[in-house]
This record gives sequence, structure tokens and C-alpha cells, in this order.
Amino acid sequence: MELGKGTIDWLKLIKFAKKNLSVTDELSIIDLPRINGIAHNKSDKIKVNYSFYVENKTTPCLDGEISLNIYLTCQRCLEELPFSLDLSFSMAFVKNENQAEELSKHLEIYLFEDKELSLIDLISDEILLSIPMAPKHNLDCLSSFKENNNYEQVKEKPFAILKNIKKPM
Repeated sequence: MELGKGTIDWLKLIKFAKKNLSVTDELSIIDLPRINGIAHNKSDKIKVNYSFYVENKTTPCLDGEISLNIYLTCQRCLEELPFSLDLSFSMAFVKNENQAEELSKHLEIYLFEDKELSLIDLISDEILLSIPMAPKHNLDCLSSFKENNNYEQVKEKPFAILKNIKKPM
């Protein structure tokens, strides 16, 4: 069963949780538009495991694991940067905040106000939250970039031109 590419409404979410449905799915990075926009390896796979269950006899919950290797752009040298992600999450889907007070503290609260939940968006959110805001190689990447590109740093003083200006008498 492939759940990753579809949406789930509230009733399906409750139904999946009551059945303790577990799914192993494999997506391509290209299937996730927001991840596709930052990844160099668009055809690589993302492995996802979902387990739905009920907490406190009424609240649908989801435990998930995501595993992928993604190539991002280094913000120092602008070359590809391999980044490996193995992350897990536990979420409780609630209709109001009062429902969240009775749940286990390890659960992330997801306020489910919409009629549908996109698992693609949920997976994308978890991946984006795990990726560094400004991914960078170690400190050597910039020095190797300078060596390979014959880059010379200009050592000009920014206010040197002012010395040529004559004072009015």
C-alpha cells in the first residue's frame, strides 16, 4: 500500500490508527517538490516507514522513520555536499489544544484543522526541519576552492581613494 503520494482525511486517519496500520514506502526525491528544489540527486530514493496507532483511546497518532541520502549545495564553495538523514518522529493528531494536554510528552502535537493531511507535505516538513539552514563542508572546502580556481584575495583598503582628495583651503 502506498500512502506517501496521497492525502489522508480525518476519517481515514482514525481508521488507520484503529487498525494499527504499518506501511513501508519508497519515494523518489522528485516526488517531493520542496525537497526536489534543493537536492542535486533528484532520482534517489527516500525510505519511509509509518505506523499508525491510537493514544488514549481517541487520538490518532503516527510514528515514522525517514531515511535518505541527499546532495545539497555547500554555502561556502557552492559544490555538492552529501548529507545523510535517518530521522524518526512521533505525532499526535488533535482537533483542539485541550485534547493535547492528555497525551504523552514524547509526541509532537499536530493540530489537524484541515479536512485532509498530505503525507508528502508531512515528510517534506520533517526532512526540511532536519537539514541545516546553511549546509557547509568542513573548513577546507573554501581553501581548495581558492587553489583550484586561482582565486586571489584583493587586499585593497576600502578608503584608500580618499587620500587623493585634497582639502579645501
